[in-house]
Amino acid sequence: MNQAAQNWQPDVLGEPFVSRVLPLSDGQRATLVRYRPPQPPGGPRRFSLFHPVPRAPLESVAVLAVHGWSDYFFQRELAEFFGATGAAFYAVDLRNYGRNLVPTPGEPALEPGYIDNLSHYAEEFDAALAIIKAEQPDAQRVLLGHSTGGLSAALYAAEHPRAVDALVLNSPWLEFQATRYGREALKPLIDAGSFVNPHRILPGMDPGIYTRTVNAAQDGEWDYNLAWRPAQGFPLTTGFISAVLAGQEKLAHGLDLPIPVHVLLSARDYLAPRWDVRALSADTALNVRAVAQRALDLGPRLTISRFDGALHDIFLSRRPVRTQAYTVTAGWLADVLASGRTERFAGLARDVTNNN
Repeated sequence: MNQAAQNWQPDVLGEPFVSRVLPLSDGQRATLVRYRPPQPPGGPRRFSLFHPVPRAPLESVAVLAVHGWSDYFFQRELAEFFGATGAAFYAVDLRNYGRNLVPTPGEPALEPGYIDNLSHYAEEFDAALAIIKAEQPDAQRVLLGHSTGGLSAALYAAEHPRAVDALVLNSPWLEFQATRYGREALKPLIDAGSFVNPHRILPGMDPGIYTRTVNAAQDGEWDYNLAWRPAQGFPLTTGFISAVLAGQEKLAHGLDLPIPVHVLLSARDYLAPRWDVRALSADTALNVRAVAQRALDLGPRLTISRFDGALHDIFLSRRPVRTQAYTVTAGWLADVLASGRTERFAGLARDVTNNN
């Protein structure tokens, strides 16, 4: 076994997931997760002239998923679907999130969710993509970013134009909820507060409505670690919000990404601070119209898909919605990266979601 293989360890999700630590220059760490599809009974199928093995539609693609704020990677089904398409699937828990919140002796004090500049995540992306390139040297690399992770992925792709071949942005936080005018009015105040004390805690954004729509103990379908994805989110700090507003401002001036970009959004939002059944079929975190408008500044090769009934994380929505989202996303990747081999995706999406 080579050294690279020895760095992978069993992951908290269990088989067939493994993970490895990505040491960072500031003494903190990120974690890379890899999904290894189980082998079919009897081992891998072998090619013969009489029984050729069909080529998987996305076998030339490697996907790196990036979570949003107050989140971490736990979406087994997402990995299973991409594994079924033939894609290599990886996910990263960024510094101060998820698997990295387990304290390690000698490590700097942890502040869940904290970052004061989204460009710092380039270190995680660089390290993860280097491992993917070593393991999948011929694969086309795709960043799949959710919410704040989607904004960070877009900024990274703009600053590192040859690092990835395509972007899929799952409800990316491209614009402030109060639109551009609210962002421009708020930013000087937040920046001033961040300069004085970037760790100052601000009022929370979500009273727990989004968690109610997702968590299996309430009205959702998903089990996960509530310490790593708390019901009302991590404490919001002036430094973090300043970093997000700075990233959104940079995007507003245009990123001109040369690579294909696919933005997935809900058809509607519900941003009221009280519970309503409408939250079960809407984005409760973003102003989806404002995000759709801002997405036009990503670059010329843009596709936007809106999903009726989708939650903030499209892939945590009800089964019919996420089945559609899987099909559309993989079909788009096949169109832009894999010569249009789309015919199998609807069946794969139905099979995966029906087994969960």
